[in-house]
Amino acid sequence: MEIKVDVYSNKMVLSSEERTLTAEPSEPFSTDRLLIGNLPVAKKCLEKAVQDFGAISFLKVSPTIIIQPHEFIEGGLSEVEESLLSKIAHYAGAKEVRVVAE
Repeated sequence: MEIKVDVYSNKMVLSSEERTLTAEPSEPFSTDRLLIGNLPVAKKCLEKAVQDFGAISFLKVSPTIIIQPHEFIEGGLSEVEESLLSKIAHYAGAKEVRVVAE
């Protein structure tokens, strides 16, 4: 299964060919300067969203996640930002992650 994750301030939108799911955290993960300023909250939000999406279960193969930030991207993504996005997708159970920085 391939899941696209669009990341906005305090919101993630997961989509595949079959469905779309919007996930909002119980507390903010974005700050005034950073799209993901609170890593534990962002990880928990994406992990729960992937589970609610039905992509992770005992008998299913881990999904491929394509993650794309849509805010705070002026001048492109730094290595640290790309690494952070990749890490939260892996924490959520992805077998493969692609970060899209457009």
